Amino acid sequence: MLKQYFAVLLTFSFGIAAAQNNLIVLTEKGSLFTLYVNDIKINDSIQSEVTAVKLFDDTCTVKIQFADKNISTFGAKIFLTVSGKTVSKREFTYSLSEEKGKRKLNFISVNYIQSDTTAKQQAPELKIKKIFTDLEKQRQEQNKLNEIYPPPFTCKNVISDSLLQAQLKLLRDEHFEISRMKDGKWFVSNYCINAKQLTLLLDVFDRRDSKVKIAEFAFDYIEDPHNFLETVKNVGYDTEKKELADFYHKRIEK
Repeated sequence: MLKQYFAVLLTFSFGIAAAQNNLIVLTEKGSLFTLYVNDIKINDSIQSEVTAVKLFDDTCTVKIQFADKNISTFGAKIFLTVSGKTVSKREFTYSLSEEKGKRKLNFISVNYIQSDTTAKQQAPELKIKKIFTDLEKQRQEQNKLNEIYPPPFTCKNVISDSLLQAQLKLLRDEHFEISRMKDGKWFVSNYCINAKQLTLLLDVFDRRDSKVKIAEFAFDYIEDPHNFLETVKNVGYDTEKKELADFYHKRIEK
């Protein structure tokens, strides 16, 4: 993906301000657009990623005009500050996303502006890949916090025992059961495990109801749900064993 760099030179009555920063705006879906910063047109040819350089204002208004005339123009105000303080020689990256029909600019990162030599050495594709990787990490953390888990998937290749043990250690080190539950569900819903590995996972939780909840949650994700009752045998409490056994029979009878 090609990037074009355009200078936006903003001057004040008393001369050029000291704080100079760059702004990168990109669209997550790769939509092509023209960027305006403080009503100044930045790119002449439509791009999916546009960089405005030498911005002197801490607060800027941006307008994104899409090449697709069916998409309405988007406008927003952004801040080129760090913890509310004026900075210089930084590069701010924002990504335009769309959720439930609403678009918004998401702050991705702020980094020191690289020298021309360093910038030339770094392939644009790698930089863009890093931006989206950082964005995905932010998204995953937010989803984990809000208990938004991916739907069940076809689980074929279970994780290695070493990766499982590393994850179990992380869960044991989490002192709050509610946080441990969120992390446990996130692990189960993002990795492929089997019933035997689920048994080891249940041992990490202290509360009986936590064991039941994580086991029921994991049923749709494990590689061998037909072995679910083998996990139930290791729960250790008759009440919870019966509850999970009843859950299993209701699920397979559907």
